Amino acid sequence: MRKVLIIIVTLIILAGLTGCEKNFLPIRHEIDDLQLVQVIGIDKSGDDSGRPIITIASKKLTEAGGQENTEGSSEGEKSKAGKARVLTAEGKTVFDAVRNIQTHSAKTVFWSHTDYYLIGEEAAKENIVKYIDFFTRDHELRIEAKIFIVKGATAKEVIEQINLTDYFILDKLDSLSQNIRLLSVSEEMRISDLMRFIDIYHGSARLPCIQLVTREGDGGKKVADIDTCGYAIIADLKLAGFIERDMSRGINLITGHVGSSIVTVKDLSGQDASLEITQSTTEVIPYFEGDELTKITIKSRVKSNLGEVQSQMKITNEETIRYMERQQSEILENEMKSVLEKVLKFKSDCLNICDKIRLKRPLRWHEIEEKWMLILQEVRFDFQVESVIERTYEIRDPTAYRGEE
Repeated sequence: MRKVLIIIVTLIILAGLTGCEKNFLPIRHEIDDLQLVQVIGIDKSGDDSGRPIITIASKKLTEAGGQENTEGSSEGEKSKAGKARVLTAEGKTVFDAVRNIQTHSAKTVFWSHTDYYLIGEEAAKENIVKYIDFFTRDHELRIEAKIFIVKGATAKEVIEQINLTDYFILDKLDSLSQNIRLLSVSEEMRISDLMRFIDIYHGSARLPCIQLVTREGDGGKKVADIDTCGYAIIADLKLAGFIERDMSRGINLITGHVGSSIVTVKDLSGQDASLEITQSTTEVIPYFEGDELTKITIKSRVKSNLGEVQSQMKITNEETIRYMERQQSEILENEMKSVLEKVLKFKSDCLNICDKIRLKRPLRWHEIEEKWMLILQEVRFDFQVESVIERTYEIRDPTAYRGEE
C-alpha cells in the first residue's frame, strides 16, 4: 500500500513537470500584467442594433503618461490624462462585449476587483435583467458589488467625464456610498440584493441612481462631478421612472432604511429650526376581512434631536416642542404618501410591502399572492407618523436669549 501511494504521488508531481500543453493548475499572472477592473459601465447602443456596450475603468498604477481610451473597434483614440485607464467595447451580448474588451488590452483584464456597476438609463428601460445576467452568472465577478442607475446619461459618459477631472471614478462612488445614510434620500444596493428584489417582489425593485452634475472647482473653473438623485423604480424588469431626491426620503421611511436626515420646521416665531432624525421604525399592518385585504396601515415612529434654531426665542417649552413635532409628522407623512402614489402609478412593489404582509400573515398572504399586483393598486392605505423630539444637544436656550418679556 505504501508503494502504491508513493507511485501515485510521484506521477502527480511528474505530471506538473511535463511539457504538455494542458494545464493542471490555474493560469498564473504577474500582478503587473493584470488590468484590475474596478468600475463597469453597461449601456445600450444608440443605433438600431441596440447592442450592449461595456466600459471599464481601472486605476492607473503610475501618474506618468496619458490615458488611452480604446473604443470597441480597430481605431483607438487617446483622451486627456486621467486617473483611470478606460476601455470600451461593443458586442452582440454582454459576454461578447466583455470578451471583446480583452482584445484591446495589452494586459489581462481581471474582473474580480469590480466594486461598482453603472447601468445606463436606456439599458435599464429595456430590461435590467438582460444587462446583469452575465455579471451574476460568471464566476470571475462579485455579486456583492454595488449597482447604480445613471440618470440622463450613459454609464460611458459618466466614467469618461469624471476621468477628465482630478478624481478616480471609484473614489467618487465610494464617497457617495459611505455618506449615503447622512441624508437618507438613497441607499446602497448590491447585485445580490437586486436579484432577491426581482425574484421576490414580482419583477419590481428600487435602485439608487446618480447623475452628472457640474461644480465649481479651483479658480472658478467648472468641473464634472456625480451626485445621488433619488431612486430608479423597476417594474416588470424595466425602468419605469424615477423618484426625485426631494421626495425619496419617503421610500426610506416606508422601508425602514432611514439612517439620519434633517427635517426643517418652524418655531412659534416663524423662524426655521432643524431637526435631526436619529432613529425611526416603520411597521406595515395589513387588515383582512376573511381572505380579502381591505386596508394597509403604515405606522412610523420617529425620534429626533433639535440641531439648530434660527430665532432667539425659548423653544424648550412643551408648547414649542409639540408644535415642531406635529410639523415633522406632517412633513414625513406627506412624503410617504407622495412616494406611494408615484410608485403605484409605476405599477411596482419596490417598497417591500408584499414581503412584510407575507411575514405578518403568511396564511392570508398565500391566498392573495397570485393577484397581488392587482390588489396593490386597489387597497386603501392609511399613514400614521409619531414624532418625538428627545434632546437639544449642548444647550437648552439659544444664544442671545434674554428671557421672556
